[in-house]
Amino acid sequence: MGETVARDRNGLEVLSYEECLELLGARRVGRIALVNAGSPVIVPVNYVLDGTSVVIRSAPGAKLDGADRSRPVAFEIDEHDPESRTGWSVLVTGLAEPLEEPDEVERFDRELDAWALGDRDDVHLLRVRAESITGRRLDVPAAPRGG
Repeated sequence: MGETVARDRNGLEVLSYEECLELLGARRVGRIALVNAGSPVIVPVNYVLDGTSVVIRSAPGAKLDGADRSRPVAFEIDEHDPESRTGWSVLVTGLAEPLEEPDEVERFDRELDAWALGDRDDVHLLRVRAESITGRRLDVPAAPRGG
């Protein structure tokens, strides 16, 4: 008999913790969601996985302003195929904190490529310490829509 696949209440495959970490380690761009000045903000970021933490590069602005150690943030990566109507997503929730240890700053500054143009002299690093890492996969294509 084959291995039973865990499914959520919507029929999506629940990814294992190990699968989530593998997907997080294989990508370099995701989105961070946080609250800034009382409003939700979701912005794309480049990142690197460090154990179970996500380290992102940030210029001053919404990401730094919203990265208050007392408020949770969410970080997500995903992939989808519109033709086959399949895909997956991984969600990391936790608290963000500025990365200030000089050796770590130097190491991650080398690892993180800057995609956006602009002044790179005032760049900071944030670490999202994961409190939860979950993932889902839509692995059974939906029936084609009738026309």
